[in-house]
Amino acid sequence: MERDPQAHWLETETALHYARAAVRVGMWASERVLIERHFSKSHRILELGCGGGRVALGLLQSGYPDVIATDFSPIMVSLARAVLADHDEAWEKIVEQQDATALTYPDACFDGAIYAFNGLMCLPRRAHRLAALRSIHRVLKPGGILLFTAADREKGAYAAYRAKEGEPDDGIPGDRWHESDTSPVFMHSSTETETRGELSETGFTVIECPLSTEVAADGPLVRQFAGETRFFVVRKS
Repeated sequence: MERDPQAHWLETETALHYARAAVRVGMWASERVLIERHFSKSHRILELGCGGGRVALGLLQSGYPDVIATDFSPIMVSLARAVLADHDEAWEKIVEQQDATALTYPDACFDGAIYAFNGLMCLPRRAHRLAALRSIHRVLKPGGILLFTAADREKGAYAAYRAKEGEPDDGIPGDRWHESDTSPVFMHSSTETETRGELSETGFTVIECPLSTEVAADGPLVRQFAGETRFFVVRKS
């Protein structure tokens, strides 16, 4: 029986894990550096795959007032609202249920977008990633900025480990089901060249794409939670 890549994100235990991370882990030092470098406090920012509200909470607490946080999973949306409301009751209103591959917002209505912690790479198959990138491109204003991360299977701390993983489950390099604290989760590990190609195909220009360890020294909780990943900061062409 074929496994459902969405199932993991619809589970209560998974949502609770990410809700706890929103408070315990918080925004990474590396995320904060790049957000402050590329996003103005006046920007209207869309977050995709908000999970338990970790990045949205960090943005709001850092003085970014115009944020819309979204997730396709109803349980994630519910818990993200609860996490944000625990800090400010008004904040729960910023969380909405949206499918990143088919956003319903008007064209060119956001200054920037964030798809944190490899969320884009949890979409199954290249076609889904391209659909999400095109959907995000549509709702960004001309010159709008997208920041996201992608696990790199060729460079960084986990390259040697990934090289030993053997053939992927579906024959597509980088596709893999991983065990987690709750249930198996699908994630695609890309290469910089591969992701640059997908970005070019969907109308984005790369501004910078450093490994997280090249940006800032994240603390032990972040390293345990996320390890090392590659950031992409790109502009709508």
